[in-house]
Amino acid sequence: MGAVAITVVAGARIVERVSAPMVDAVRGLVVGMSVVFWCLATWLIPVRIVAGVWRHHDHRVPLIYEPTWWSIVFPLGMHAVVGMYFGRADDLPIMEWIGRAWLWGALTA
Repeated sequence: MGAVAITVVAGARIVERVSAPMVDAVRGLVVGMSVVFWCLATWLIPVRIVAGVWRHHDHRVPLIYEPTWWSIVFPLGMHAVVGMYFGRADDLPIMEWIGRAWLWGALTA
């Protein structure tokens, strides 16, 4: 999920570039693929929640701090940042709003 979010950040950087022949040629493809990757990252959030419930509720693994939790917190933070960044770059206010909402979730995690 973190890698997908970083890919969307790269796409947002291309989208916000000034007009140039190569940028103009790929801008539509980059926007489309960035939205697809953002949707994939968003779809992975409920999967992570279900996996957490399965692990900690069903299998009774204690919920204590472990350094491996970073693999969950970092992607949540990246997803929040990418929503805000790409929402501003492509003028998608709903995506920017979702990013701001997820920022609180990432801070909580």
